[in-house]
Formats: sequence, structure tokens, C-alpha cells
Amino acid sequence: MRSKVIVNILRVLILAFVIVGLFTFAHVCGDMGDMEAKCHKTRALAIAASIVLAILAAVQIFAKKLLVEKVISVIQIVGGIFIALLPGVIAPVCDMKSMHCYVYTRPFLVIVGIVLAGVAVVDFIIRGKKNGNPSKI
Repeated sequence: MRSKVIVNILRVLILAFVIVGLFTFAHVCGDMGDMEAKCHKTRALAIAASIVLAILAAVQIFAKKLLVEKVISVIQIVGGIFIALLPGVIAPVCDMKSMHCYVYTRPFLVIVGIVLAGVAVVDFIIRGKKNGNPSKI
């Protein structure tokens, strides 16, 4: 029980860090006049994914059924991979290597997405050991 709370609080803090980071040091490009920068879509999707994953982490704290916990853990793994792939594949940031979104936002989201996926994998393994078989859902 205690590990479940600690892991999910860690997730919520990391996801809050993503949201705060996207509005502060890892912000996307500013206004470009009439045309919208590609990185604005990246930011919007990253914030939406972070909010959804944070809500799921909060739900997982109070989940009683092991199956529900495992399903949420799998969703968290996919969510971490989604955030990691977002700036390079799903909604690519600007291609200019001098742009702020390319230099700061892109590596920030990739690193945080990998960390989130790693935490989710560890959590999934913990849920599996709870049942006695780490690979069985």
C-alpha cells in the first residue's frame, strides 16, 4: 500500500513538473504572427497527456482491485512513451536547431517521458509481485 502511494505521488510530481516546465524554462516558441508554430501543438498535447496521467495516478492511489491497478500501470507506461515520442514523432517541434523548442522543450519531454515510462514499468512489476506472478495480468 505504501509503495503504491509513494509511486503515484512521484508520478503526480513529475507530471506537475512537466506542466510547470512547459510554461517556464522549457517553453515553446512565442507568437509567430498569423501562423501557429508546430511546437504549440506539442505543448498542448503534452499538457493534456500530463493532466490525464496525473488524474490516473490519483485514481490508482484509491483503487482497490489489482486488475484496475495493473491496467492503470499499463496506461501510464503508454503515456510515458507517448510523452517521450511527442516532440519527435507524434507532434514534432520546429526543425531549426536554434529554436528554443528544439533545444529545450524536445529533450525535456523525451527525458521526462522516459522517466515516467520507467517509473510505470517498476510500478507494474510491483503490482505483479503482489499477485505472485510478475508477468501475469
